[in-house]
Amino acid sequence: MKVGVTGYGVVGKATADTLRRLGNTVLVHDISPERMDSAIAEGYAPLHEAEGVEIDFCCVPETHLEEALLAMPESPLIVVRSTVPPGTTDRLSTQTGRTLAYMPEFLKEATSTWDAMNPNFVIIGCYDKEKGDLLADLFAPLMAPVMQVTPPVAEMTKIALNAYLHTIISFWNEIHNICERVGVPSHLVGKLASQDPRVAAYGAVMHGTPVGGRCLPKDIKQLIEFAESLDYEPDLLCEVQGVNEKLGLPLPSAREGTAPDPLGHLLPKRGAMEQRW
Repeated sequence: MKVGVTGYGVVGKATADTLRRLGNTVLVHDISPERMDSAIAEGYAPLHEAEGVEIDFCCVPETHLEEALLAMPESPLIVVRSTVPPGTTDRLSTQTGRTLAYMPEFLKEATSTWDAMNPNFVIIGCYDKEKGDLLADLFAPLMAPVMQVTPPVAEMTKIALNAYLHTIISFWNEIHNICERVGVPSHLVGKLASQDPRVAAYGAVMHGTPVGGRCLPKDIKQLIEFAESLDYEPDLLCEVQGVNEKLGLPLPSAREGTAPDPLGHLLPKRGAMEQRW
């Protein structure tokens, strides 16, 4: 199949690499000359209107999504991969007069192509079953479960998942802040707690720094603003967002000049049994 990829950032590159490895002809477009030079150097041809691709994947930041859609060449189906609030794909489909589907990505920046080639599942948000089946067939060689839902369901799933990951990291950062004041190694606490099968290992042993990256901070902010636009105050998400602002604050003992380790008398001591943290 001949497919296009508009936007050659982390998501676009991983999408293009995956589709090419699955045997498709992939053409790329990006407004950045440097990214286009990189794509051409990696063997991709530029995407032009005359190419007549069957599917065009739009992998641009959500802030540039509408203008990118308006500038894209005509194609039977455009697949949005940006993280957007529920209803965005439907609204932009009406505004642009384009046939749009929504297909969220679940990639980590450092391992984006590997993640794209080894998904835990594939979600396709599309009203047209025939076009949804076309996308399912396109990604079938990845041998991952494929679920076809409406675009709003797919959009909400993506943004909810990222908010959950942000929440987990912030939870362990909260535990880290408490452990710092007790003198307990928080990473050991996380490692021990995550032995319980009910506790996710994600974030349990890598904490103590604010949630970073390109996605999680902006996505939870986007979800909070979306909820507030519905006249709902997402108290938990607002608290999650604020936890990271507490990181790096001096310990109470350091501020007050008192002795550290206020609960030191409760901590196990190294002795004959060589109790070690």
